[in-house]
Amino acid sequence: MAKATQTTGKQGELRVIGELLKRGFDVYLPAVDIGGIDCIIRSDVGYREIQVKTREKYHHSPLFAVKKFTPRDNFFIICYDLNDPNTFWIIPSKKFKEVSRESKSGYFRLDFGGEYSDTRKKLHIYQNNFFQLFEGSREAEKELKKVERVIKKNGWQWLKEKYPTLADVNKKLKEAKEKGYSNGYIKVLENLKKYREKHK
Repeated sequence: MAKATQTTGKQGELRVIGELLKRGFDVYLPAVDIGGIDCIIRSDVGYREIQVKTREKYHHSPLFAVKKFTPRDNFFIICYDLNDPNTFWIIPSKKFKEVSRESKSGYFRLDFGGEYSDTRKKLHIYQNNFFQLFEGSREAEKELKKVERVIKKNGWQWLKEKYPTLADVNKKLKEAKEKGYSNGYIKVLENLKKYREKHK
C-alpha cells in the first residue's frame, strides 16, 4: 500500500523537530495551521518560524515546493530528504526565494539537482548549518560570509592564515561541530588539521 503524502510530511516534521530538540532548542508546535509554519523555536535572540518540507520519492532530484510567501529574517525552510536521514538544509526564506523558481500555480519550487549541481553549490553553506538559528541575524550573516570565503578559489590560503597553528585549527573544529556548521566547512577544517599535523 502506497504511503500517503501527509505521512511522508509528518515523518519529516518529527525528524526535524527531534533534531532541533537534540541541539538544545525550545520547540513550540502551533495548535492550528498558521501560514504553513510547522514549529517555532526560541533562541537567546528571539523566535524563529520553521516550515519543514520533506521528500522521499522523486524521478530525478529532490524538488521542494513551498506556497508563495513573503521572506523575512526569522523565517526558515528546512528541506529534508528521507533517503538522506542525516542531512538537513536550513535555508533562510530570502535565500529560498532567490534560488527557487516561481510557478504559475502559486509555489516557489526549489530543485536541488544532482550532487554537483549549481544549486547545491549555492546552498552548500546551509547544509546542517543549525548555527544560524542560534545566533542573531548579524552574527549569523558574519559566519556565513566567512564560510563563503572558504569555498572560493583562495579560501585555502585564507584558512591557513586565519588558523596558523594546529591548536587554532582544533579549537575551531571543535566549535564548528558543537554549533552545527555545515559538513562541507567541517571537512575543510579537517583537511587543514591534517595539513598542520603533517607540517608541524
